[in-house]
Amino acid sequence: MKVSFNWLKQYIEFPQNTTPEELANRLTMSTVEVEGMKTQGDTLVGIVVGEIVKIDNHPNADKLKVCLVDDGQCQTQVVCGGSNIKENMKIAFAPVGVFVRWHGQGELVELQKAKIRGVESNGMICASSEIGLGEIFLAENETEVLNLDFLSAKPGTLLSEALEFDDKIFDIDNKSMTHRPDLWGHYGLAREISALYGLDLAPYNPSKIKAGKKMEIKVKVDDHKLCPRYMAVAIDGVKVESSPLWMQKKLLAVGLRPINNIVDITNYVLLDLGQPMHAFDADYLTSDKTNQKNIFVRRAKEGEKFVTLDDKKYQLDAGAIVVSDNEKAVALGGVMGGLNSGITNKTTIVVYESANFDATTIRQTSVKLGLRTDSSARFEKSLDPNNAELAIRRAVQLTLELCPTAKVISNLADSSDFTLKTGPIALDWDFLRKKLGQELPKKQVVNILTGLGFGVKETRQELLVKVPTWRATKDISIPEDLVEEVARIYGYDNIQSRAPLFAISPPEVNESRQLERHILDILVKDLGYNEVLNYSFVSLGQIKNLRDDPKKYIELANPISKEKPFLRRNLLLNLLENVVKNIEFYDEVRLCEIGKTFLAEASGIRADKNNEQQLPRQNVWLTALFASKNDTNPFWQSRRVLEKICNYFNLNYSLNVEAKIENWRHPARFGGVVINGMEMGTIYEIHPMTAKNFGLEIKLSALDINLNKLSEVVGEGGAKYQALPVFPEVVRDLAIIVKNEVNHSDVLKTLSNFDPILKRVEIFDAYEGKNIGEGYKSLAYHLTYSHPERTLTAEEVDVVQERAVEALNKKLHAQVRQ
Repeated sequence: MKVSFNWLKQYIEFPQNTTPEELANRLTMSTVEVEGMKTQGDTLVGIVVGEIVKIDNHPNADKLKVCLVDDGQCQTQVVCGGSNIKENMKIAFAPVGVFVRWHGQGELVELQKAKIRGVESNGMICASSEIGLGEIFLAENETEVLNLDFLSAKPGTLLSEALEFDDKIFDIDNKSMTHRPDLWGHYGLAREISALYGLDLAPYNPSKIKAGKKMEIKVKVDDHKLCPRYMAVAIDGVKVESSPLWMQKKLLAVGLRPINNIVDITNYVLLDLGQPMHAFDADYLTSDKTNQKNIFVRRAKEGEKFVTLDDKKYQLDAGAIVVSDNEKAVALGGVMGGLNSGITNKTTIVVYESANFDATTIRQTSVKLGLRTDSSARFEKSLDPNNAELAIRRAVQLTLELCPTAKVISNLADSSDFTLKTGPIALDWDFLRKKLGQELPKKQVVNILTGLGFGVKETRQELLVKVPTWRATKDISIPEDLVEEVARIYGYDNIQSRAPLFAISPPEVNESRQLERHILDILVKDLGYNEVLNYSFVSLGQIKNLRDDPKKYIELANPISKEKPFLRRNLLLNLLENVVKNIEFYDEVRLCEIGKTFLAEASGIRADKNNEQQLPRQNVWLTALFASKNDTNPFWQSRRVLEKICNYFNLNYSLNVEAKIENWRHPARFGGVVINGMEMGTIYEIHPMTAKNFGLEIKLSALDINLNKLSEVVGEGGAKYQALPVFPEVVRDLAIIVKNEVNHSDVLKTLSNFDPILKRVEIFDAYEGKNIGEGYKSLAYHLTYSHPERTLTAEEVDVVQERAVEALNKKLHAQVRQ
C-alpha cells in the first residue's frame, strides 16, 4: 500500500524535526514494514516553468515553429511542433541535460543540443505525457504541449514546486498489516502515528447528512451475517467532470488513476478512511410507482451471470454476495460494481453505497473469480461497520463541496445488525511484567493504551481495557494482544536485553526431516540428481498422457489454476513434464522430488466438526526419475539409487515382480520394492506409450518409495556402521538359464542363508532371445564370498559355488549358461 506523507499531515501536526525517513524507520520498528520511499515529483527533475516570448515560423518545416523561451535565467531558442503554442504562454520547459520520455513512450532519454531541420534547438517544450503528467493533464491530441497558464509561478520555478509535487510516498508491505484492518487508510495510520509520537489527532467528523424527501431508498439485507451493515443515499444535481487538481494529485500520489469527480470521491474516501464505497447512477436502478428505490443485498443465484465495470463477464455461484434492484444485480458486493449501473458523463443523480460485508465470503468470492480489487482487499480484513457511516457522510460532504448544484434528495437508508466484542479485557500487571521481561511505569502503560484509542480503567492488580471498535473485529481479543500493543509503542528496541530465565533444552529431532535430508544427500551429492519442487496440482491432459484414470484423482472445488484442477496421486506426472523441458539441453536428466501425494481413499482424519467429511490420504513419497538419450537399459540406474539408500541405512531389500502394475510402468521391467520385509514402493521403466504421450522418444526409469513406511524400518538409529572387511572378498560370476516364470526373487530366496561365507547375491544382467531358447531366460549374478577371520582359498569358494549351482538346479531347474 502507498501512503502519502502530506496526506498524513492533514490529521497530525508533526514536529519540525520529523523527517519522512525518520517516520519510516519508526513505523517499521513498531507497526508496519516500510519497504521504500520516493518523492512524488521524481519525473519532474530539472523541469522548470518557462514562458514563450516569441514564435517564428521554421524556415524548412511548415509544422514546426522556432520559439524563444524564457527559462528564468536566459532566453533559449527551441524548435517545437506543438499545435497549441502561443506567445506569452507558460509551458513546461526541459533544458539540455534533463531526461524526458519522448512522446510519452519508451525509455527516458537525455536531451542534447540538436539541429532540427537545420535550426538549432536547446531543450524541449514538453507535453504532459513526456514528463509523467499525462493522467492529470489530458491532451486533446498528441501534438499538444502542456499549458501552464493557470499557474502564478514565475519562469525558472521548478515545476515540481509550482505544482506542489513535493510529497514523500511510503511503500508499505501489505503482509505486515493483514491483521490490522484499521491501517488500510490514511486516517487509521495517522491515528497510529499519533500514538507513537504522542501527538494530537484531528477528529474525523464529517458533516451529518440532511435527508431529502424527493426520493425514498429502502434497503433489504437477506442475511446480516453476510452484510452486517448497508447504507445508501441519493444526490441530485451532480455534474460529472474531472476532479479538482488537489484531489487528482492525491490519488495519483498513491498510485490510483483519476477517472471523474464522483468515482474519485469514492476512491478518495477509500484511501482516506480505509472504507470502500461505490456509486450507482440512480437512473439505472429501477423504481416503483412511488419513486422508491429498492436495494436488495442477497446471495447470488447459482449460475447467475454478471458483467463488472471493466466489462468482464462472470458466472457466479450461490456463495457470492450481490447487490440488486427489483430486476437485476447491479454490484458484486464488496468486490466491484456492475457495468449496468455505473457512473457516466450523463449521470445527474448518484446513489452512494457504503457497506460492510463478511470478510470470509468476500475473500472466497475474490479467489473463485480471480478478481481482486482495492475494495475486496480491505473487506477481507474484517472492517469496522461503524466506518460505513463516516465514509458516506464524508462522500456526501465532498460531493456538495465539488458540485455546487448538488443536493441530497433521499433519506439515509441504513440496514444494520452487528455487535462487536469490545471487552473489557483484564490485563494483570504481573502478567504484563512477565511477558515484557521488565516493568514499565503504570502511568506510561495507561498513556500508551489510551493513545491508541483504548478505554482504560485502572485497579491495583490489573487494567480493565475496553477495545475501540476499529480494533475489535478480529485484532484485539486477549491479554497477550494488549501486551503486544504496549511493547511495540514503547519500542522493542527499548526493551532491555537479557539472557532467558528458563532452562534451555535442545529441540526434538524431527526424524522424518532427517530421513529426507539423508536421502537427498545420497541422490544429489553422491548420484548427481537434481532436486525439484513442483506444485501439487496436475491437469487432465497430464493424467491422460500417463494413461491413468482421472476418476481416481481428487478434483478441487476452487483450484488456484483452472488448467490444473486435480491433486496429484504420484510425483511422476510433474517430473515427466520437467524432463520434457530439460532433455533437449542434456544427454541425460536425473531428477528427484520428495512431496505429498493425495489419494481419494479416506485417511480417517475428520475434516469438519460434524465428522461427515474425511481428508484424503496424504503420504510422503520419494520419486527419482532417470532419463537418457543413450542408455538403453536405464532400469539399473534406478536400481543403483535403491541400493545406495538401503546400504546407507543398513536395510535389506528385494524386488517383488508380482506386485500390481500400473499402465505407465513397463510390465517386463518392473518390481515392487520390499525393504526389511515390507513392501513400500516400486522400481520400473516408464512404459514406451506413456513416454511417447509426453513427447519423449527415449527410455526412462523411476524409483518410488513411500517415506512414511521407510521411516518405520529406519528407526531412531538411522544408518548403522560396521568395520570394513579385514580379509579380501572373492567375487564369482554365475549365469544361469531358467524358465520365464522363474523370478529374480526366487533365486534370492534359494541362496539366502545358503552358506555363512556367501555374503551377497547381486543381479547384473537379464536376457531373453537368441541362443537361449523359447520360454527361457538368462539371469547373471555376482556372488560375493568372504570370511571374517581368514582369507578364503579358491578350493573353499569352488565347493560353495558348486553347491549353490546344485541348489538352483534342484529347486528351480536352473542350468549353468555355457
